[in-house]
Amino acid sequence: MTTPPQESDSRSEANKANGAQLAVILSAFVCLLLGLNWFYSRPEKTDSDPSSPSAQAALIRDLDKAATKRPGLGILSEKPGAPRSAVALYVTNFWDEQIEVEYWYDGVADWLKESSLDTGNLSNIRPLDYAGPESCKECHPGNYENWRGHAHRRMNELAIPENVLGDFSGTARINFKGGVGEFYTDNGKFRMATEKEGSRRVYDVQRTIGSRFFQYYTGKLIEGPDNGEPRLRDIEHVLPFGYWIDGKEWVPAVRTFRPEDADHFPFDPYGPHRFAPYDVNCGNCHTTMPVGDWLVQQPGMGRLAEYTPHSVHFHFTAYLDEVYPGIVGDSSTLTNRPDSDIPEALEVLSGEYPTRERSVTLGISCEACHYGSAAHVANSTKEKSEQLPRFFPVSPHLFLEAQDAENAIGKSDLNKNFTCAKCHTGERTEYASGHHTFNSTEYADAVRGACYDPKKAAASSMRQLTCVHCHEPHKGIGKKWTPSPQMDDDKCLHCHQDFKPEAARVAHTHHPMGSSGARCMNCHMPKINEGMQDAVRTHRIFSPTHAGNIEANHPNACNLCHLEKSIDWTVAKLSEWYNYDANASEAGIAANYPKRDQPVGAGWLTGKHHGTRLAAAEALIHSRQTWAVPALIDQLDTDPFLVNRQLTQRGLDQWLGVELRDMGYQFYMTPPKRKETIARLRPKLLQLKRPE
Repeated sequence: MTTPPQESDSRSEANKANGAQLAVILSAFVCLLLGLNWFYSRPEKTDSDPSSPSAQAALIRDLDKAATKRPGLGILSEKPGAPRSAVALYVTNFWDEQIEVEYWYDGVADWLKESSLDTGNLSNIRPLDYAGPESCKECHPGNYENWRGHAHRRMNELAIPENVLGDFSGTARINFKGGVGEFYTDNGKFRMATEKEGSRRVYDVQRTIGSRFFQYYTGKLIEGPDNGEPRLRDIEHVLPFGYWIDGKEWVPAVRTFRPEDADHFPFDPYGPHRFAPYDVNCGNCHTTMPVGDWLVQQPGMGRLAEYTPHSVHFHFTAYLDEVYPGIVGDSSTLTNRPDSDIPEALEVLSGEYPTRERSVTLGISCEACHYGSAAHVANSTKEKSEQLPRFFPVSPHLFLEAQDAENAIGKSDLNKNFTCAKCHTGERTEYASGHHTFNSTEYADAVRGACYDPKKAAASSMRQLTCVHCHEPHKGIGKKWTPSPQMDDDKCLHCHQDFKPEAARVAHTHHPMGSSGARCMNCHMPKINEGMQDAVRTHRIFSPTHAGNIEANHPNACNLCHLEKSIDWTVAKLSEWYNYDANASEAGIAANYPKRDQPVGAGWLTGKHHGTRLAAAEALIHSRQTWAVPALIDQLDTDPFLVNRQLTQRGLDQWLGVELRDMGYQFYMTPPKRKETIARLRPKLLQLKRPE
C-alpha cells in the first residue's frame, strides 16, 4: 500500500469537506459465516487531480487489493489529523482490537516518532541484514540438519539433477484431454513438451516446486507458438504438468489454479493455458526474501495488514531509497506525480520481478522466520546475546506503536504466530461453518477458533495457543502425522487440565477412555481438509455442536465416525449430551437433508459440496464401511472434481489391494472415458474381498 499525493489547492470546498471525512474511499464489506467478501466503493474520477478521493482509491486498489480482505470491521482511511503523505489501513482483527498498518511517502511526523518503540539503528529487513542458512550451521547443527530435511527447504529449488524428482527419462508420458505431455532432458536441461493435433510446445524447466507429495515445475516456453502470450517466453510460470511422487506418475497441475478443480475448469495445456507467473503469485512464500522487499509487494502488504499483532508504520520510500537508490527517484516529487505513474516507480519490487535474483535463498530457510540475522552472526560469542534475532521486522524505517520491546519484537506468542501467518494464510473455498476445505491456510483457519484468541485465553488464565505448541518448527512433519493419539490428547490437556481425570473425560465425551470418540482432535479438529493426497485435520479448533455444518449437510464430527447414523440420531445425541438446540436447526436440516432418515455418510457422498464429498470418501474408506463400496466406485466416475477422484482412487487402491491405474483407470480421464472404464471395472471391484 502506498500513500496518496498531496492535496491540490484547486479542489473545491465541497470536495475538501468530503476529503476530510473520507480522504480515501471506504471499503464496504459483507462478513458472513458462509464467506467473507469485501466490495470496494469505486467513485469515478472526475478530474485529473491526483489527490482526489477517486485517484487515491484507484492507487490503493492497484497496489494492494488484498489488504482489506479481512474478517472484521475495516475502514481504509486517512489517519485523523495526519498529513496527506500517510495512508493507513485500519482493521479490527479477530480479537476485536484495532490494528493499523500505515505507509508513508514523505517524512515521518514527530508525533509518530515519539509514540513508537525506540529500536535505534536495529535492522533485520534489508538484504544486507541477511546472512544465509549456512552461517547458522556451526552454532546450531541440530536445527540446521533438521532444516536440511524439511519440506520447507525444498519448496523452491533450481531444476538441477539433485533437486528434480520427476521422471524425465524420456519414456514417461501423460495422455490428457486428447493430447500428450512428454518429459525428457536435452544437453543436461530438463524439458517438458505438450502436443495436440500437430501443435507442439516445449518448455525449459527452470525450477522445482515442492518435494513431499507432488513436485511441480516452473519454466519458460522455448519452442512453439505463444498464442499472443509473449510472457510465456519471458517470465517463469507454472508448467501444466506435475509429478505425483508416491504415485510415480505425471498428473495435471490443476492445484496451481484452484479453487476450481472440476472437469469444466478451463485448463488447456496445449493452447493458451492459464498463465500463472510463479514469482509474483507464489514465490513470496516459497522463497526467503528480505522482509523489507516483501513489505513493498502486494502480497506482503496484504498479509502484514491482515495478521500483524501490532500497529505498524512503514516509511515506504525511505526504505527503497536506502536499499535501491534511484528506484523511486526524488521522493519529494512523488506527491506531485500523476497517480498513474506512482506504481511504475515500484515495478521492480511490486511487479513480476525475478525472485531468485533478490532472494536470500530459494525455498524457505532460517531467516524466513528469524528475519535478517547478519549482525547476530557477525558478532563474537560474548556479544551475541546483544544481537539475538528479533521475532518481528525491525528497521529505522519501521515504526511500532509499542513501549514493551519484548512484546513488540521479542519471542512473544503473538509474534511466533505472525511468523507462520506470513505464509500459511489466504482464501480457500469453505464449509458452512467457515472452515476451509483444503490445506495450506492453516493459520487463517486456526485464528477462527477460540484457542488462538489471546483475550479468551487470558480470561481463562491460559496462554493462547501457538503453532509451535504442536509443530516442531525446525523439523518437518513428513508425509504422515507421527505423534500418537495420546500425545495429541496431552497437548490439549496441557491447558484443559479439568479433563485429565478419567471420570471428567468420560463425562465430557460420553465415550470410553481410549476410544476414538474420546480423542480430543477427532471431535474438535476432524479430518475435513484436503491435504494433497489425503484428508487431514482442520486447524480450526471448534465445537462439534457448531450448527453451521450440521444444518447445511456438511461434515460434522459425530457422523464422520458414525457414518451409518441418520442426522436425527446425531441431533438427538447432541441435544441430550450438550443441550444442542434442535428446534433452532430444524428449518436448515429439513431443507438440506432430503432423506433425513438415511445414513448421513451416504448423503454426503452424493451431495453438492465438493469438500463434503471428499471428507466423506476419506472417512468411509478409513473406517472400512463395506456398504459404501458401490457408491465409492461411482465416485470414480461421477464426481466432477479431479482431486476428489484422485483421493478416492488412492484410498480404494490401498483398501482393496488393487492398482486401478494398472486396470486402465486414471482419475484425470475425460468423462466419457471414465464412464466406459468404470462400467467395465465395477463387476470386478465388487467381487473383491474387502478387508474390514
